[in-house]
Amino acid sequence: MISDLTFTRHDPADAQEILDTVIVPIYVASHQDVIDQPFYSAERFAERFPGYAKVPGFQIVVAHIDGRPVGQAFGCTLSERTRWWNGLTTPVPDGFTVETGSRTFAFNELMVVPEWQGKGVAHALHDALLRGRAEERATLLVREDNESARRAYARWGWRKVGKAQPFPDSPHFDVMIVDLPLGSAGL
Repeated sequence: MISDLTFTRHDPADAQEILDTVIVPIYVASHQDVIDQPFYSAERFAERFPGYAKVPGFQIVVAHIDGRPVGQAFGCTLSERTRWWNGLTTPVPDGFTVETGSRTFAFNELMVVPEWQGKGVAHALHDALLRGRAEERATLLVREDNESARRAYARWGWRKVGKAQPFPDSPHFDVMIVDLPLGSAGL
């Protein structure tokens, strides 16, 4: 773990203020392998982000080293009327997609700039965002071709439950779940 790693938490209003100066630049730096694909472009991310931020319970955590932003993680609690599960392309057990407004935290994104990848920043961000959550579980989508991310999430207690395509022009993703609160393996 990096000793001078600090975190700031931001609500939707704060996030809008740092969208162009912090959030989008971290996104661009951490997505260089796919940024040239239309779905992953900086413009498309900037268009999607306000939708994430307007969901009740949205929160973003930004990691800093020596005052410089080096990563971020964000998510929100799924509402009773969420469309999160609409993109499932594989069957899940009955009742799995039923939401109460307090059952599931959607872990939307986890990003670390390349020079700080593999140094514990992602795991620290993951834990900082999930620590203290009241929901019974969290869910995320991970690219099928991102083997290193899938392995990391598995080490942190996540398990694959299916596949999804959340947007008509998006790739397919693995759907993963972890029970909350995080046990000692996740902290």
